Amino acid sequence: MRIPPPALTLLCLFAIGALDGVFPGLTLQFPGQIVLASGIGLAGLTLVLIAIRGFYRVKTTVLPQEMEHSSTLVTGGVYQISRNPMYLGMAAIIAGPGLALGAWATLPVLAVFVWVITTYQIIPEEQALTKSFGDEFVNYKAQVRRWI
Repeated sequence: MRIPPPALTLLCLFAIGALDGVFPGLTLQFPGQIVLASGIGLAGLTLVLIAIRGFYRVKTTVLPQEMEHSSTLVTGGVYQISRNPMYLGMAAIIAGPGLALGAWATLPVLAVFVWVITTYQIIPEEQALTKSFGDEFVNYKAQVRRWI
């Protein structure tokens, strides 16, 4: 059973907080840290919302567990930059608060998030999209990177 990506995002945020509590001396601090962290987190949230809006505009499912109900391949807007802007945004949502804390734990937690999302979410989605959309998805995949 897969963990829904928003739940995995929250789990990663809790993991960063917990690890920061266990290893409080492993922190990074620099001028403008909170401003930068806030910008990254807000950019991530904005990216997720814009990506979701792209699905609603063409009236297709946004739920990864309902890939077989996808009626349209979304390739415009932020999907011209990344094939997975929602997951990229979620990664930024994880990075923002982690950076605000200055928690070094953010790096391994973020790496685990990217690995889990790629392995258990993105690759199966790509297989389903190839099956549903054939050459249209294969061509899109050749033109646009998976993450950035």
